Amino acid sequence: MSVTDDKTYGVSRKRFLVAGAIAGLIAVVINNIYQLSYTAVTGFEEPMVINLITVSLASFVPIFLAALVYYFLAKNTSQPTLIFVIVTIFMTISSMGAMAAPVFPDRDAIDREFYGLAIPMHFIAGGIAAIVIPVYVTWGRRKADVKEHA
Repeated sequence: MSVTDDKTYGVSRKRFLVAGAIAGLIAVVINNIYQLSYTAVTGFEEPMVINLITVSLASFVPIFLAALVYYFLAKNTSQPTLIFVIVTIFMTISSMGAMAAPVFPDRDAIDREFYGLAIPMHFIAGGIAAIVIPVYVTWGRRKADVKEHA
């Protein structure tokens, strides 16, 4: 299959993009509900930079881009789903490294409650990406179709 072909993994590029959009929107809804619930229950006052818009963007954009990575993997590797899931898990865990810092970039100290807010949201987004994107892309495809077009 040539790189210019619009079919990868037995489905069109559009299906990968739709998978990313659906997974991203699911993460947006769940992470915003979690953020509102967490702050209501704990009384934690998050920094002004954490709000509906930033949580939505931080939940949607990486997942949508992950779907493009999955498309690239499906075009260029023999086991795109396995590689995608492993890379997604690795990236999710790696994103925790930024939280090891004792201060925010603006030098405000990080409250312990922040970790209870941020860490679950990272795992929610990563988990949704690792599961929803491959499931949506491959849903209804026979194994023979998947192997033939991978």
